[in-house]
Amino acid sequence: MTFFILVFCGFMAYNFGENIVDDIHDSKSFSWSLLSGSVINTVFLAASLALGFVATKRLLDKGDGLIINNMGVMDNSGLVSAGMVFWTDVVEINMSRIFFTECVIMKVKNPQRYIGGRNNFFKRMWLGMEHRRTGSPVNISANGLNIKYSELFRLLQDRYLSSHVETRTYELKREKDTILREKSELLDSINYAKRIQTALLPSPSAIKQRIGENFILYLPKNIVSGDFYWIETEGDWVFFAVCDCTGHGVPGAFINILCTNALNRAVREFGLQEPGKILDKVSDLIVSSISQDGVVTDGMDACFCSFNTKTRELFWAGANIPLLIARSGLVYELLEFKPDKRGIGYSEIRMPYTTHKINIQKDDILYMSSDGYADQFGGGDGKKLTRKKFKELILLQKGVALDQQRENLLRFHNEYKRNGDQIDDILVMGIKIES
Repeated sequence: MTFFILVFCGFMAYNFGENIVDDIHDSKSFSWSLLSGSVINTVFLAASLALGFVATKRLLDKGDGLIINNMGVMDNSGLVSAGMVFWTDVVEINMSRIFFTECVIMKVKNPQRYIGGRNNFFKRMWLGMEHRRTGSPVNISANGLNIKYSELFRLLQDRYLSSHVETRTYELKREKDTILREKSELLDSINYAKRIQTALLPSPSAIKQRIGENFILYLPKNIVSGDFYWIETEGDWVFFAVCDCTGHGVPGAFINILCTNALNRAVREFGLQEPGKILDKVSDLIVSSISQDGVVTDGMDACFCSFNTKTRELFWAGANIPLLIARSGLVYELLEFKPDKRGIGYSEIRMPYTTHKINIQKDDILYMSSDGYADQFGGGDGKKLTRKKFKELILLQKGVALDQQRENLLRFHNEYKRNGDQIDDILVMGIKIES
């Protein structure tokens, strides 16, 4: 295209020069029209010569006509270069014909940046004209290059698409790295919270010292748990409970802290000993803590026992969690004590929880469990285990040491769940009342 411009400039310069010579020969007397015509011809002659000079300089330039790299493309083969065109600025590559020349038109996001970036007025004018005519100041012709037009278009198209793929791949990798970093930081925080939560739970040795031999199967669903077990002593009384707070994971853990604090206050601050009254007070404390800006239905289910170490009397109250007692005698039996069918926390109808006095015999084993174990789906048919089957499983533990019972329950849970997901926090505690 530069060659055609050079030929065109030569033709126009010759005509304007001829017009000036004719004006000089024909001028026998001065006239304003003759003068103005000569001035106009002179201006156009100078413009043609300047344009021809630029075209000649471009043709004689032995440098790279087209530079393509990972950053972008620079066309030095045309009359006026738009400079480095970055792939990130390119939005579309099209084929077009300008006069008799086939060109590749590269549309950019901000064409004025390429037009206004030229210091030379002539170059700005030329790029602006190209933009108005083709929709982009970046037009590349194969005429001044040692490459076919079809190959030039395919090369630019491939590099453009490749650069966008690379850019998107880099962005996705950066987003992935950010997500992984944030996930790692979040998991570190949750795992630290788990260590704190675990440290707050009573150890099996502490429970054994206060009551008797025991086992605890504690399987949080998502690192931290809404289930928790609790023990406290006041004089001759030992208070212990298994509780299931609303939700699991981090939300359940927050409610867990609130409910643990409410249990501590009910026993230590208010000096309550009767399980039913303790659960009533805990319910009041939970409601007053989390219902300040409206009705909040979060709370917990509980299986709560008060045991007098002197009189060997056991008092119990339950909120949706029953108490199971395995008793040896002429017949090995599993006694079930039904709980009140309402959770601890907000309720439209508030009724006091019932306290039961239970006669304890030597070597009775108390089983307290949240609903996570019995509600697990699995088996051959993918059905819920149910509390009925859970009680049958407890009956099969007759004569088995408590630590082995825990292993049996854990193994059965894993075999029943198979490759399925654990659906809830799991907590099962067994305590043997020794005389």
